[in-house]
Amino acid sequence: MATLLSKSQDVEMDPACDDASSNSSDSGYETITVGDEWIAIVMKYNEVEAAKNSKVDLCFLASIWSPIASEDRLKIMLDWHHWVFLFDDQFDEGHLKEDPTAAAEEISQNIAIMGGDAPRYTADSNPIRYVFQRCWDAISEVSSPEMQNRWIDQHKRYFAQLLVQVDQQVSGQNFIRDVDEYMNMRRGTIGVYPAINLTEYGSNINLPQHVYENPSLQECMTVSADLVILVNDVLSYRKDLALGVDHNLISLLMEKYGLNIQKAMDEIGNMVNQCYRRWYLALAELPSYGEKIDREAMRFVEVVT
Repeated sequence: MATLLSKSQDVEMDPACDDASSNSSDSGYETITVGDEWIAIVMKYNEVEAAKNSKVDLCFLASIWSPIASEDRLKIMLDWHHWVFLFDDQFDEGHLKEDPTAAAEEISQNIAIMGGDAPRYTADSNPIRYVFQRCWDAISEVSSPEMQNRWIDQHKRYFAQLLVQVDQQVSGQNFIRDVDEYMNMRRGTIGVYPAINLTEYGSNINLPQHVYENPSLQECMTVSADLVILVNDVLSYRKDLALGVDHNLISLLMEKYGLNIQKAMDEIGNMVNQCYRRWYLALAELPSYGEKIDREAMRFVEVVT
């Protein structure tokens, strides 16, 4: 997940980012250090690990998703970004990569957090679940039932495709599937869909469910996920090779279709161009719902862009 959720760096950045990533806060359950310093304490990082994590600058990533987020909401967005990288790495290159039973159990426990059926986790008992539970507590406290359901549904979608990824890894299907099958699986595992809902929270977007479900907006979400997949697979190709990670489109195009690396890159370039075409066609089909809702719909489109 080296470039998960990446966006253009030539964008507006939330001025609250510096505060969210480094200051102390008493807005949570107790007075805590927030951001990179907080996650280093939770995960018990040594100095080298903490410095490596800070260098990633996840607050920058969160702030360009939602440049207008309040400091408190940006902090939760930052916590979620820390969580999703830590959680995902367990399935990409960690102990859950080839263990379907343990993977299913881990996902079940995270779903229970959103259902209110989980124990209260601490940084000592289970640090990764603790971070996710803290995010869910904050978001569910201020979100509408519709928004909470979107959050739950899109995380379940993400979790389900992680299980597909593990099953395909174990059964050796990584280079048997075709491009469409690969993209369908990766749309779930790349993490864009829950990130979009997180940004709805950060930007305080109020989009009615029937508008959210419009095929045009759903296609915009899919295009956004596809673009992140394509960028991710190009930028993380060498790292994936070094770590033995097979779910990379370049590797699939070379192994299954016999393309050399340049032709594989050219094919990805063609797919990127198609994404732009799909995006504009989807927007052209988006109906008007009246001035107030249209304004929220355009704010949502900006999030997805």
